[in-house]
Amino acid sequence: MSAETGFNGFPGVAKATAIPNLFFATVLPHLRAPGDLLAFLWVSRIVQEQRGEAVFATADQVWSQHGAPESFEALAGGRRGLDEGLAACTEAGALLALRLNGPGGEETVFFVNNPGSRRAVARARAGELRLKPETVALPVPVEARPGIFRLYEEHVGTITPLVGERLLEAAETYPQEWIEEAFREAAEMNARNWRYIDKILKTWSEEGHARERTEGDSFEDRKQRYLGGSLGHVARYR
Repeated sequence: MSAETGFNGFPGVAKATAIPNLFFATVLPHLRAPGDLLAFLWVSRIVQEQRGEAVFATADQVWSQHGAPESFEALAGGRRGLDEGLAACTEAGALLALRLNGPGGEETVFFVNNPGSRRAVARARAGELRLKPETVALPVPVEARPGIFRLYEEHVGTITPLVGERLLEAAETYPQEWIEEAFREAAEMNARNWRYIDKILKTWSEEGHARERTEGDSFEDRKQRYLGGSLGHVARYR
């Protein structure tokens, strides 16, 4: 397309990139710069052209796409806008990011945050899935609220493939606020294991959130609620 001819319209049949409707209501309002939106659109396009268990894109892949440098130069300050946009989308939760360390150095890969990507990221971080030959997948520090994987690593320990699946299920089932509070509750009780945290979340789901029931509860009251009776053995296992 040139300035003289302009754009004559889309053809009747053409390749298309699908964007989830939820993006417009829950993610887009929180993006703060044109580069954030461009970064998500370009990553979405690249990964939807791929096939396989793990589909992802790098900043270099985005920049190499026809039209990408021009769009970022015109609207988002060039390559810096791309890098900042990828970081913003990761912080907003629209994208997931992993660092790959290997013989060729380090690079960051980005996934659209959907169930398939979450499973792939969990398996890659557990060492069960190799995203590129001879590389190790590491988390990317994000300044936003901690995700469930980071909470687990900080409060409990290494994530195994089985635990990774449980964490994914919990992240899709419970509000982020509940998850954060459950980890804090477990740390306060010195019960640093997933079964105990999962029991807290299930109890809140079945009986109401803790704030609705524990006003004035003592440390021993809360400890008895989650450790008492037939569930007392739970805290001994991860």
